Amino acid sequence: MKHAVTGAKLAFSFVLLLAGPAFTQTLSDEATPEAIAAASVAHVYVQTHKGVDVYDATAAGKLTLVKGSPFADTGQMEGINGKYLISVGTDYLHTYAIASNGAVGKQASEINTQTYDGAECGSPINNGYANGSVLDHAGKYLYVLLYDGYNTDCAAWQSYEIGSNGSLHFLGSMEDEASYFGNPQPSTLPTISSNDKFGYAAIAGEGGCRSFSPYVKIPDGQLEKNSPFSEIDPEGDPNGAPWYSCPINASADPAGHLAVLMYFEDDPPYGNYGPWQLASYTIDDNSTGSITSTNTWLDMPASEVYGRVMETSPSGKLLALAGGGDGSEGDGSGMDGLQIFHFNGAAPITEYSALLLPAVEIDQLGWDNDNHLYALSYSSGELYVYTVTPTEIREASGSPYKVENAYGISGLIVVPKLEASVRAAPLSR
Repeated sequence: MKHAVTGAKLAFSFVLLLAGPAFTQTLSDEATPEAIAAASVAHVYVQTHKGVDVYDATAAGKLTLVKGSPFADTGQMEGINGKYLISVGTDYLHTYAIASNGAVGKQASEINTQTYDGAECGSPINNGYANGSVLDHAGKYLYVLLYDGYNTDCAAWQSYEIGSNGSLHFLGSMEDEASYFGNPQPSTLPTISSNDKFGYAAIAGEGGCRSFSPYVKIPDGQLEKNSPFSEIDPEGDPNGAPWYSCPINASADPAGHLAVLMYFEDDPPYGNYGPWQLASYTIDDNSTGSITSTNTWLDMPASEVYGRVMETSPSGKLLALAGGGDGSEGDGSGMDGLQIFHFNGAAPITEYSALLLPAVEIDQLGWDNDNHLYALSYSSGELYVYTVTPTEIREASGSPYKVENAYGISGLIVVPKLEASVRAAPLSR
């Protein structure tokens, strides 16, 4: 499913795991264990410089390339709503029909973002890198960030409705900006709450410590600022005076909670700051989208990786955190690799796995509905598949798979087949 958001000290990326329409498969009551293991459970999409590679995934975690891969698309793949693949180009948005075998078909629709409000802030792609976009859970609405670096003094979110035939309809735009050491900067990409009403991003202030930037989806589908929002953050070390909570990365579970990678800092932007830790929040007010955490710095597990991407499992019981880098941002915890945690709703997140793939920088993560976790590394050119349950973690037979020239803010999208699934690509830029 895409993004590394740059800043003087931190990268913040919200990753969104969503659900929507799917392809149906039934198994015979007399199916053998071997047949069940070979049954197709998901389609896995990887954006490469040659097009989109599509893999058929079995219940055993085996991947087979779908005939015709790589499929041509214009721009960069950023979302799939079960029926259409959405790609984002320099100015245009495109939709492509998806066949029952997962293959990407002909273009169904395109629309020029530069002919609508918000275009004054830039384009969907800035200096060759996508700013990113987000689908809602139903796969009906698409939110696209327009931004042109420091060449403009604003950023804009455009809202689009995706028709049943793949057509794109502009709904409206909203400007969003903040000052980061004197330079204009938009919020990061929001993760959408399980009730499909609220979005949670982060926005920079005059320093390295970010704060939450809340959004709400109004009745006509547009994304707007959520002004009634409030928050209660985890309790920091009482020996610090005062401590500020600085979010880095987040993911929503299917039951009204957020997992947030964050750190505490005293007196930002030049104060002391602690290790990167994981906090859980509850979305405790359906009318305002306010969030509350009962965690404290003592019961929040620490990250061993430079966490650029996060994904909660469809069950909401597991949380994957991955990334890598040179450690030049944040607290120096910029190690490569993958970690898996137990996600416990409002209760504190708890440690599960040791550090996996400690020498591999991971750019994208995705889950299917059959306990498989997919981890894609652009630098190593490999796609890893793990079978993960609350009691077992093992790499699937045949993993890793060689994938050449993968890239993009949403370079990996997993579409489960046995249950409705829409997913917005992971947001790492």
